[in-house]
Amino acid sequence: MNDSLTLCATTRLAQTLRGELPGEKAVWRTRQALTLGQWLATLGDEALLTGIAELPVALDPFSERLLWEKVIAASLTDAAPLFDIQGMATSTAEAQALCRVWRLKPEGGQLSDEAKLFIGWQADFEKRCRAGGWMDTAGLHRQLIELIEAGHFTLPATIIFAGFDRYTPLEQDLTAALKARGVTVENAPRFPVERSEQVKLACADVEAECRAVVAWAKAELAVRPDCRLGIVAPDLAGVRDRLEFLLDDVLHPALIRPDAAEVPRCFNFSLGRALADLPLIRVALDLLALGSGRAKVEQSRLSGLLLTGGWSAAEAEADGRGRLDAALRRDLPYFTTLPALIKLAGRLAENEAPLCPQTVAALEAFVETAGAATRKSLPGQWSGVFRNCLKAAGWPGDRPLSSHEFQARRAFGEVLDGFGRLDALLGPLGFAEAVRRLSQLCRQRLFQPETRGRPAIQVLGVLESAGLGFDALWVMGMNDDLWPPPPRPNPLLPAEMLRAVGAAHASAEVELDFAQRVHVRLSHSAPVVRFSYAQAEGNRVLRPSPLIAGIPAADETFGEVETLARQMAGEAASSIVLVDDALAPPVGEGEKVSGGSWVLRAQAICPAWAYYQYRLGGEAMEEPVEGLDPAARGTLVHQALEAFWSAIRSSDALAALGEMARQQAIVEAVDKALQNFELDRRVTLPARFRELEAARLAKLLDVWLQVEARRGLPFEVVACEQPAEVEIEGIKVRMVVDRIDQLADGRQVIIDYKTGASIDTRNWAEQRITEPQLPIYAALVNEDVAAVVFAKVLLDKPAFAGVADEKDILPGVQGIGDDKQKVFDPAEFPDWIAVITHWRERLHAVAKEVKAGQAGVVFADEKGLQYCEVLPLLRLPERRRLLAEAQAEGGR
Repeated sequence: MNDSLTLCATTRLAQTLRGELPGEKAVWRTRQALTLGQWLATLGDEALLTGIAELPVALDPFSERLLWEKVIAASLTDAAPLFDIQGMATSTAEAQALCRVWRLKPEGGQLSDEAKLFIGWQADFEKRCRAGGWMDTAGLHRQLIELIEAGHFTLPATIIFAGFDRYTPLEQDLTAALKARGVTVENAPRFPVERSEQVKLACADVEAECRAVVAWAKAELAVRPDCRLGIVAPDLAGVRDRLEFLLDDVLHPALIRPDAAEVPRCFNFSLGRALADLPLIRVALDLLALGSGRAKVEQSRLSGLLLTGGWSAAEAEADGRGRLDAALRRDLPYFTTLPALIKLAGRLAENEAPLCPQTVAALEAFVETAGAATRKSLPGQWSGVFRNCLKAAGWPGDRPLSSHEFQARRAFGEVLDGFGRLDALLGPLGFAEAVRRLSQLCRQRLFQPETRGRPAIQVLGVLESAGLGFDALWVMGMNDDLWPPPPRPNPLLPAEMLRAVGAAHASAEVELDFAQRVHVRLSHSAPVVRFSYAQAEGNRVLRPSPLIAGIPAADETFGEVETLARQMAGEAASSIVLVDDALAPPVGEGEKVSGGSWVLRAQAICPAWAYYQYRLGGEAMEEPVEGLDPAARGTLVHQALEAFWSAIRSSDALAALGEMARQQAIVEAVDKALQNFELDRRVTLPARFRELEAARLAKLLDVWLQVEARRGLPFEVVACEQPAEVEIEGIKVRMVVDRIDQLADGRQVIIDYKTGASIDTRNWAEQRITEPQLPIYAALVNEDVAAVVFAKVLLDKPAFAGVADEKDILPGVQGIGDDKQKVFDPAEFPDWIAVITHWRERLHAVAKEVKAGQAGVVFADEKGLQYCEVLPLLRLPERRRLLAEAQAEGGR
């Protein structure tokens, strides 16, 4: 071993010291730099190889938490499902580490119930460790220190401690043991620079703070391209994405292309990402989570897998997968199975060419492989099963992997290889539980792609920055709620005991002392150090940390950064011509415009909606819902009423029914509606759900028929779900009228069922008719209409809403010219003929707009776009921004 060893506080510092390049030497020996844990692990290996001592196997953090879970679950017995066992295991592992590192031993009669529980768990934990030949890492470190004290191991002549802001009792005991063995123990210079210039900056919010940091980094690199810059944040996880996007946008605008995603950058983040969060690994875990496919899963999970890459012919069959996903959303229920998806693909292939044969074959192979696995196996055995399942599914896909993806796959392979070490801890597991445990392992495994070269900018947390020096440093996030960090005493140990020894996170005083030490170190990490803080977050006012109270404010300011979007806008500003183009091509000869009355409705609300959805055919993908969505429930109501009136044809027949006969007729109508619904949708509703839905429908029909019974004029139902077609300005409009009643004098009442609470009839008197179906029928299809109404089929306040030629045709519906009628102004609409004429004129006017290609984003009320399926194409956020800018310009 070398004569000198440097023990580092962080892995990053150790890597930095090992990678030092002495400029004055052509050949040099790599510096021996390890973290304390790494060095003690090498001593443990030496002890086992040389027979110095028979040490127990060190439990890694995940294995230790698993053992704590077993201990805690065993103590809680039947009550275990009521508790967060995983969270409790994490706290218990932390308490155990505190006891080892800080030499704590809770005892005495004044202990809290939590502390007493911990003592019991600790005894059981140690008993299980002795039986299995295990030990927690901190406990093993204690044993190795004792072996050093006993004279074992060949030690370096000099050991240098670097980057430690303070020493724990365990580190102090190690130092004492080393000195007793004659080792020279030194402390590396704590501060890279003796003096520094310090300033602070107040930023409007976190976004402005991130922009200021990036503007500073760009300016520094412009002056000194070879400088070493540091950016430190106490809450690095909270600002990471925002900071990374800005750094990439400002410092590497040319790398916006997807194929440049992995080109080395001039910055590097110390904070890795969980392996499970990487897309390639997420796909693997999602596939495995499907198991043998027998269990029902949310349709959205299958949809997500179809639309993602990373398995089977994702690239070659992307279009076919998208079409299969559309069919999945349309034809399968919210909870479905993998075999059901495979069966659906086969059914679609009967009528046309297979959509994605390789994908379907991969799913079939996956189901077969997973289904062949034994019911329960050890984790090590599941590792092989999982590999076979993923191979059957064609993971990781049909395109070459990038460098980062290759590294991620290798890391995932290492996790699978190490899954077997949990055999003794977990025992035999079922498929689903094994996948859950594998996912946990992937979540706790941090992944950081290999960094090429030495990036000029290091973005670090406060702990990772220990021992590092820079040419310039920016410390952001200096708000009092983040720095000093709030205390977080372990709930399983006595708070007085923790405070007495000054254990980590024990109290506000401990955190303040720690923050002051770190703050002093940061202040001497570069010749120039800038501290910044945000003044607000949304509506919340933020305050600066008291630790920067004495630092003078900076004279300089860092304004807006020049992002790629701003550069492009600036370069093109002189050549861009704004064109208000709201005119689409007119309807051509022979062109079919779909949508029926909906195209006129959309045109009246917003012309662009009608153009995109009904002329270009844009439509939203169906979203699966659990149970029945409002549209399906409305369909059931329509079908039940249709079935009822198909059997009971008139008001006289309704009045002649006794109570029992009426209820029987309702039950039969509801049952027929449910049967037709299941047949049309090719689904079978669960028995209990079907029973509840039948009861709801029966009650709703019963309430509504009481409204029908109060109609003063006798009527006969002459049509239900009546199709109709009319041509308006050359545009064929097909529609279906829910119901047509005929009065004794031959006039007809047109009824449209509504199961929603919001119904608008006022638009019938306006220039743009946004509910045109009934006016179309009354004005352009049938000349003998006496009333057009919506039937509000609701449990709460059921009623008719609409307009009639005269009063008393329907309860609650006023006639034209009646004093209580508020929709049609008597001065403009003196009689029924005037209403019909208005409808005919306005409908033709809207149809002319469709024919002429009027397609502007114009609407009276954004709420009218509630059912628009092409909202993204309307670019409403951009419209709001332009309107706000116009208003701001007008106010100046």
